Amino acid sequence: MTDLSSSIGFEAVIQPYMPVFYVSFLATIILTPLMRVLAHRHGIVDDPDGKRKVHSQPIAYLGGVSIFLGWLAGVSISVFLRPHNAELIVLNSVQIPPGVLLGAATVVLFGLLDDVYSLSAKVKLFGQFLAALFLIVPGALGIGGNDFFLGVHQAHTGPAWMIIDPLIRNGYIHADVATLSWFAPAVTVFSALVAIAVIVSTCNATNLLDGLDGLCSGVTGVMSIGYLILAVYLASQMVSTEGGSPIDPTRITLSLALLGAVLGFLPFNFNPASIFMGDTGSMFLGYICGVMILLFGQNGTIRWFLSAIIMFGLPMMDTFLAIVRRKLNGKPIFSPDSNHFHHFLVKRGYTVRKAVLISYAVAAIFVSFALIIVIMPTRMAIGIYLVLFGYIIVSAFKMGMIFQSTKIQAANTQLNMNVIKSNGAEAPTAPASKEKEREKETVSSKN
Repeated sequence: MTDLSSSIGFEAVIQPYMPVFYVSFLATIILTPLMRVLAHRHGIVDDPDGKRKVHSQPIAYLGGVSIFLGWLAGVSISVFLRPHNAELIVLNSVQIPPGVLLGAATVVLFGLLDDVYSLSAKVKLFGQFLAALFLIVPGALGIGGNDFFLGVHQAHTGPAWMIIDPLIRNGYIHADVATLSWFAPAVTVFSALVAIAVIVSTCNATNLLDGLDGLCSGVTGVMSIGYLILAVYLASQMVSTEGGSPIDPTRITLSLALLGAVLGFLPFNFNPASIFMGDTGSMFLGYICGVMILLFGQNGTIRWFLSAIIMFGLPMMDTFLAIVRRKLNGKPIFSPDSNHFHHFLVKRGYTVRKAVLISYAVAAIFVSFALIIVIMPTRMAIGIYLVLFGYIIVSAFKMGMIFQSTKIQAANTQLNMNVIKSNGAEAPTAPASKEKEREKETVSSKN
């Protein structure tokens, strides 16, 4: 066996997987205009109503389908690629857990049904829950030969061990606890609950983020760059210390496929958009981000898990502030409002493009903080994590993003979203129709 531990670097790690990016990008950029034609032909469009939807002509949905198919094309060719650490761990191809594909197909199916028929919030929530189950059940049953999420068949892996391992190392619990009869089922249940919570949360967070042309796709692109850098960095570190892991090629492959798909879609979705991703795309992007977060927590290292969450910071922050805002203002959690982060920027006079570009910059700042945390000791990383989000919450209060303001400084009507009224409330909803209202806000909805 060849010893690569002293010579492999960043470029050597990522190079075998680059065909995944090329295929996903080309497939998406070719499929997107085809989906646009198909959407117009079958009436799967977002019609303007002069109130909430102020675009001048019908805009096609089905962009999410092209993103999914492009991502799937990139992932599919990974079975023909030889991983960077194949000689060290005798791995012949990239291992993609079957649960990842089953969950992705499930969330896309429910998103597509919502784009066409306008599903209820409960049905969409059920679809997200089902996707999370499909993600974790094959691993729990040992199907596919890999268990990347629960730690049932592999020692000290899965989200539960991020808590258990530090407690054992610091003497708070004895290592013999792992031999108790109830321990393994408890670890499995805890890890499953974490996986379900992460998937449902990320699906809804990106769904709420999809409120301006190019916002959700571009922000996801920034986050996928962060996931890719983190995945390659960890892979190079693992090779130099432990010979690598089958999880490393999986992380790199999924991040490259995600990056290629969103970059292939973004030119058609950037303002002025000619196609929307719909719930199909926004929930799918959230699902893949959730999968990446879980994969970074698979080794039981909480610092990596926290880093992946911080990379998802913008949609997570926006969703968390929306929940807090509605509770403090005495409104139901799932009621609509027009005080999301992108609304906040537009109300202050920024154009759609400037608001979107600012959001990209904010997402990049989160990614930068996340990458810094990885190289720090865990305790220091947790401290920075708490300080960062504490500052965000205080800033949100000071800038008026928590308590709804009574005056808008400026409003921009060049939006494919709500027309913001002078009192900060949403404009009346148009009568229901076969086509979905793009900006309705429920559990899984637009802003």
